[in-house]
Amino acid sequence: MGEHPTTDMHRSPPASLRRGGQRSGPAANRNALLATALLLTVAIFLFDTISPLEGAVAVLYVVVVLLAARTGRRRDIVMAAGGTLLLTLIAYFETHGFRSVGSATFRAMVSLSAIGITAVLALQGCAATSALMRSEGRYRRMFNTSRIGVIEEDWRGIRAALHGLGSVSWHDLATTHDGALQEVRSIRTLVRMIDVNPAMLGILNRSATKPVDASAENLRIVGDRIFAETLDAFARGEPFFEGESELLHADGSRTPLLYTVTFPPADDPDGSVLIFLVDITERRQAQDALLAAQAGLAHAARTATLGELSASIAHEVNQPLMAVVTNGEAGLRWLRRASPDLAEVDQALSRIVAEGNRASQIVARIRSFVKKAPLQQELLNMTTIIDESVLIVERELLAAQVDLTIDIAPDLPPVRGDRIQFQQIMVNLMINAGQALAVRDEPRLIRVSASLDEGGRIAVIVADNGPGIGPAELSRLFEPFFTTREQGMGMGLAICRTTAEAHGGRLSVESRPGEGAVFRLSLPAVIQEHAAA
Repeated sequence: MGEHPTTDMHRSPPASLRRGGQRSGPAANRNALLATALLLTVAIFLFDTISPLEGAVAVLYVVVVLLAARTGRRRDIVMAAGGTLLLTLIAYFETHGFRSVGSATFRAMVSLSAIGITAVLALQGCAATSALMRSEGRYRRMFNTSRIGVIEEDWRGIRAALHGLGSVSWHDLATTHDGALQEVRSIRTLVRMIDVNPAMLGILNRSATKPVDASAENLRIVGDRIFAETLDAFARGEPFFEGESELLHADGSRTPLLYTVTFPPADDPDGSVLIFLVDITERRQAQDALLAAQAGLAHAARTATLGELSASIAHEVNQPLMAVVTNGEAGLRWLRRASPDLAEVDQALSRIVAEGNRASQIVARIRSFVKKAPLQQELLNMTTIIDESVLIVERELLAAQVDLTIDIAPDLPPVRGDRIQFQQIMVNLMINAGQALAVRDEPRLIRVSASLDEGGRIAVIVADNGPGIGPAELSRLFEPFFTTREQGMGMGLAICRTTAEAHGGRLSVESRPGEGAVFRLSLPAVIQEHAAA
């Protein structure tokens, strides 16, 4: 978008493109043209019949047909051509009769041919003009009724200036330093405004009767830097340029605009440049609302993550703390006996120290997880992991009158991973099985087995003979915070599955209501390293 010199600041658009006006054309002068054609026809006819001059006088009827063609109506052309053809024949037969054949006949034929050819060409021109007028009418309707602001400008002066300057990067020129913008402003004065549509007037808060101050309005709509980018695209022969701008209002407020410029092709140097401006205030508001919603969701996600992490810490640390309390109570009972059993007290205190160390290790693992520290990877014996886990839950299962059987295949290959995390999986699975058996009368059975499956992976099974898991609960069993117990947190199984998957394993469950549940932990075995050792 450009500026006008001072003399063009308040120039109204041309009459043919003025807003709300009608194009002046042949139809406005139709009566005058027809009257002139009629008078000329009478004069030619009289001259042709009365004048003693020998010549193709009737050929002058071509002028009558051309005058009729200027009305732009096919009917006028047909009537003028038909009438002059008839008058030519009347004049010929009136002057030369019906039997005379000679040079006069040849001249009459020439006149008739000229009138006919002119009429055909005039009809073709009328059809082309009619198609052009319909196209112009459609364009004018779209231009005037569009809700998009449109400005039509003449950039022929810019094209000539760019041709003389050669290859210049106007974008780089405008972004180098402020002094270079003067060069852009000088080019900008070469733009001439042709027309603006009503929607554009609405964007500018202008009435249709008040001429647009092109210099002031253009600077309010698009700054020099954006215009420099537009100029650069025009110089490079791009078909269009698109960007975003802001309309500066007199009160200091701004309206965000989508700014699109379409350029005429290089082989059409007289084509006009169209600038389209769309008010994107609602889109900006929607984007701001979306960003606010995203910020809210991110905050909610952080809160949920914090809650999940807190629940995870509470769940994981609760087990060793409960074991500490249980062993502490047992040790006190042994000390308070009439004859204290110091051996049992020693075992209780050892277990308290072990559970305290395990709680400390759990906290250390959680801190490593928060800091995205790598997993503690070491070769581990699954038999040892299961034995250590059984020691942790043994007293709790005995108190619940649960019989625990262990069946571990000999010579299992090792697994690679974190000892504490594997222990947590086994402890969680056995504790959950014991809690599920609380509603069952005796016998209450849990079976833990480990073997090498057909795929060369270690399969650890924890099965119970409890009430089982219903189909609705089974599909959600590993979801965070889902639990079937009133006092449950719903984090244990979710953590177990996540831990198994982090070690390249998989945790799954099978259950038939009334027949118990079977949890299957599948872990990759380190076959080669075990064999090499």
